[in-house]
Order: sequence, then structure tokens, then C-alpha cells
Amino acid sequence: MTGSGNGNQARNRAMDHQRDNPPDDAGGQDPTPASDAGAPKVASRQQRTYASWRLVRRRQVRQQWQEEFPYHWSADDLVTRRDTVRFLVSGTGALFLASAALAITGAIRSSTTQKVVPIAKVGEVPFGGYKVFNYPDSFADGILVNLPNKGLVAYSDVCTHLSCAVLYRPTEGEFFCPCHEGRFDASTGEVLGGPPTRPLPQIQLSISGDTVYAVREVER
Repeated sequence: MTGSGNGNQARNRAMDHQRDNPPDDAGGQDPTPASDAGAPKVASRQQRTYASWRLVRRRQVRQQWQEEFPYHWSADDLVTRRDTVRFLVSGTGALFLASAALAITGAIRSSTTQKVVPIAKVGEVPFGGYKVFNYPDSFADGILVNLPNKGLVAYSDVCTHLSCAVLYRPTEGEFFCPCHEGRFDASTGEVLGGPPTRPLPQIQLSISGDTVYAVREVER
């Protein structure tokens, strides 16, 4: 009995010692985590929180922009096409109006100017001679020529190239433009050479009594 009791007491003391003095390393692993073991998890949680906040902020800014500028890409594309078509139509219309205006201006210019103005006396201009006169007003001139084989003819002295004044050359029987060397036939006013493409405007004459009258100017 005494030996059995002593053995039990010894086992109890050993168990108490193990309970009061646990081993420092259980299986080579420390069950207690280090003080900074959770730091990476905390940093990762902060990053996720910041990323979520930025996403929400971008959505708020985008929503605010859409409320202030409520346009869609499809509508913007439609407005752009509409403006383009409108511009093309306006440009075509303006070009048509400009062409019509030029045509009307040309028609008005080519119309006959009628005004009876005395320009010389009969016999005043000798054969082969000429006289410059105002027609149809003081701002425009004509040239009256007495041709040996045709008699009196008259033309505007404005060159049909760039509106320089032409000069009569009795020896050559032609009108000459000194600006660009345009030449016109004195008998017909037709172009003989140089850059002009149209004949000189003809001034039709009428004789009444002893007076020669210019009655109309005809663009040709």
C-alpha cells in the first residue's frame, strides 16, 4: 500500500509540473502569432477601402457630368451630321446665288444703252481722222472714226480685256491697247490680237441735219 501511494504521488507531482511549466516549443511552432503578423492584412484592407472610395468618387463625378451635360454619343453624332448637311446646303445655295448674281450682272452689262447725245458736226472729222467724245455720260468715252471706205463708225474706247483706254492707229487701221497690246479692227471692232476675247462695244450713230448723234451703245 505504501509503495502504491508513493507512486501515485510521484505521477501527480509530474503532471502538476508539466501543467505549471509548459514546453517553450510545441512541435517546433509557436502557437502565439507575432505582434506584426496581421500588418499585411491591415494594409491590404486599407488599399481595398481606398480603391472602393475612388471608384465611388468617379461614379459620382461621371453622374454629375451627365446631369450637367445630358448628351449621348448617338445624339452628338446626329447633331454633327445635321450641321454638316446644313453647311453643305448653305454653301451650295450661296454658290448658286453668287452664280445667278454674276449672270444677271453680265446680262445687265450686255444690254443696250440708249441715250441720244450730239458728238460732232457733219464734216468735222476728216477721212482717216478720229474724235474722242463722252458717251453715254462724262465718265465714259467713245471714239468716232471716219474711215475712207466706210465712213463714220464709233466704238467705246474701253478695252474688253482689263478696261484700259484704246488708241486709234490710222496707218494700221486698228485700235491699240497700250496696257497689254490688244488690237481691234477699226472697221468692225473685232479682236485682231492680244489677250482680249471680245470685240469693242459698238456705238450706233444717227445724222440729223448737220449733227452726228450717238444713239446707243451695244455690248458684243
